[in-house]
Amino acid sequence: MRPAGTVTDPYLDGTCSWWNLSEASPELQEAVADGWLPTHGRVLDVGCGLGSEIGWLAELGYSGVGIDLSVAACTQAQARFPTALFFPADLRQLPFLDQTFDVALDRGCFHYLPEPDRSKYERELRRVLKPGGRLLLRASLHAAEVRNDISEEVIRSTFDGWTVRALARQKIPSDTRQLEVLVVRLERI
Repeated sequence: MRPAGTVTDPYLDGTCSWWNLSEASPELQEAVADGWLPTHGRVLDVGCGLGSEIGWLAELGYSGVGIDLSVAACTQAQARFPTALFFPADLRQLPFLDQTFDVALDRGCFHYLPEPDRSKYERELRRVLKPGGRLLLRASLHAAEVRNDISEEVIRSTFDGWTVRALARQKIPSDTRQLEVLVVRLERI
């Protein structure tokens, strides 16, 4: 048990094993295989963690950038996947020019955002994605094993100005468990 008020980095204390997947996720592999993602382009992975997804895409020839609040996660990801670029940044204030990316990935950030920050997240992703850009969002229905407020309605409301190409409840793997999520394919208009 941690003392009250103590904050540790989940990438230093092992907590990340709850959500980390050491390889590209099946839902990302499916989005590439079925042609929903373009065959090349610039990809932003928000909350990249240890970099498995953006690293895999970089190995396929995509130009990849991963951001995370955790310096430890970015350092470990960069060592593991030198063909991508990783650095700490806040997804509510992305340090990129408008219309920089073709694709954005999120496998674990949106569901941690408090409701007032979700519109900042949406605006920032809309800003940095090119028109027609794609967002593959996996929003967990639980955070720290507690049911949160994420629902189909929350997704549709937050991304009101986007085209929802697919929205389904699924179980996706981490290295240690199955996570109940909404897998969402969104397109920036």
